[in-house]
Amino acid sequence: MNNMETNMAEYFIDELVEWNRLIVFYNGEMNEFEHKLAEVIQRDTIPNIAMEVENEQDKLNAVSEKFNLLQAQIQQQEAVLRTNGTFIENALINAETEKRQNELRRNMQQVEREYVDTKYGCYNFLSGIFKK
Repeated sequence: MNNMETNMAEYFIDELVEWNRLIVFYNGEMNEFEHKLAEVIQRDTIPNIAMEVENEQDKLNAVSEKFNLLQAQIQQQEAVLRTNGTFIENALINAETEKRQNELRRNMQQVEREYVDTKYGCYNFLSGIFKK
């Protein structure tokens, strides 16, 4: 097996590892938002704020669940691309494997966009709360 034969599997694995790294980073950010939202509840100086905070938390939870699902799919794809810790040969990468990789790429992009929208929505919510 020469190096050229493993390029596709190695490329796919690099992509999967990067996505997983990003998901871990995003989960850390979401934890920070959860703490900030919890602080807002603890202040409890603004009437009916709990419902608004819960709405923001629900959005974060929904994105987090999607990232968790993606992580499981990433692990499955990594397992397909390696045999005993070694990248599989290009000849073993079939149309289904490529299709799964492309779907993962699209799903990662979609969930990242959703997360960014949720993140900035949370920033807007929190900045509005602290002005009150």
